[in-house]
Amino acid sequence: MEPTFFDPSLFSGVLSGLHAVLSSSLCLLVLAGVFLGMTVGVLPGFGPPAAMALLFPLVYVLDPLPGISLLAGIFYGAKYGGAVTSILIGIPGEADAVATLFEGHPLALGGKARQALATATLASFAGGMSASLGMVLLAPVLSRVALVLGPSGRAAIMSGALLLVAVTSPGGFRRNLCMIFLGFVLALPGMDPVYGSARLTFGSWQLSGGVELTSLLLGFFGLGDVLDALSSKRVLSDTTPAAAVPALKKRSAALAALRGSLLGFAAGLVPCGAGVTASFASHALEKRLSRHPEQFGRGAWEGLAGPEASNNAAAMSSFAPLLLLGLPTNPIMAALLGALTIVGVVPGPMLPSEQPAFYWGLIFCLLLGNILLLFLGLGLAGFWAKLAEVPFRMLWPVIVVLCLVGSYVGADGLHGPVQCVFFGLLSLFLKRHGCSPAPLVLAFTLGPRLETYLMQVLLSTW
Repeated sequence: MEPTFFDPSLFSGVLSGLHAVLSSSLCLLVLAGVFLGMTVGVLPGFGPPAAMALLFPLVYVLDPLPGISLLAGIFYGAKYGGAVTSILIGIPGEADAVATLFEGHPLALGGKARQALATATLASFAGGMSASLGMVLLAPVLSRVALVLGPSGRAAIMSGALLLVAVTSPGGFRRNLCMIFLGFVLALPGMDPVYGSARLTFGSWQLSGGVELTSLLLGFFGLGDVLDALSSKRVLSDTTPAAAVPALKKRSAALAALRGSLLGFAAGLVPCGAGVTASFASHALEKRLSRHPEQFGRGAWEGLAGPEASNNAAAMSSFAPLLLLGLPTNPIMAALLGALTIVGVVPGPMLPSEQPAFYWGLIFCLLLGNILLLFLGLGLAGFWAKLAEVPFRMLWPVIVVLCLVGSYVGADGLHGPVQCVFFGLLSLFLKRHGCSPAPLVLAFTLGPRLETYLMQVLLSTW
């Protein structure tokens, strides 16, 4: 008989997992994973996939729990690390941190860099802890619901997120629909996600792998902003005066983090681009609920706390379908699924009863990692905030170099910087015509998954 989640016999498994995590070496590995994740989240182009690839061989020499905990720490540590560059210099270290950029960077320009980083840290902690506790209580039930959704349900969730962003993003509904369409077009070159055949490469090997996500992000949100500032002959630090930044309202930011946590937890249970979808949807939701929506884009604290809580909650809750159903909801979870197979752990509903020490030990490691993330984030907030005091005339060459190097690393070739420059120029053109890049980025990220689910629905009806 399949055990229920509240079976008293599982208490022995909880105790064995707690005993396994009370090890100094395991705590140090979790700390190392979180710190490394924060570091790679800060570095554009060198994200958690690259870091996990470099450390993946460690699963062959470490025990299952320490090896998986180290890789997991890199994953959710990077979710916070991506917020650092988004807030300070307007470059998203991770795709999930794009929504954080919309409010975090104006706050930094207005002299609130340290407060913005602290708010992002607390929101990340709230989202991660809420999702971890929610996974303990509700994951078996909710992961089965996620499986019942099927391709049509997942496609509906993605379409709803795109529609919500089109309605609420600046620029107007028609322009946002055009940006969504352009995002879908940019996602078409490369390999067909359903049949695996090359399409729209125009005979160029540079497009054989499609448009590189890192190059697109760095072009739109890094190089594009620099070109916009230089072409208009203005200094970025003067565009958002400190007086224009709204005052921090702790209660509203806390409620936004709570809403973002719930939204991220639900999004992490289904394969729909969880972190990106949740962060954009959270930002749009906070703008819709706000009494002062005109503050969004100038540094709204709710717009910072909500997306940060949502993408960290999504990162945590994505472990539920991985462990209990063997269903990876994103590429990082797919890599972890391979690591689980290597160490002899079989994901499924019976995992808590068959390997309780590993299952509950990993849950406790996730909780421990969130606590360490809180202390590391708050402890380093002042250090990162010092970067905001650097004059723009000294900063923009560094941003350009980071964009070009990051795009080269992300694309593993010179076609990365070429794409980065192209998207930087495209960003400048679109901004001059009042278009917001948020719908384009979300459509580009979700396009292949949405196409796959729609094709599955169509093929099942034939």
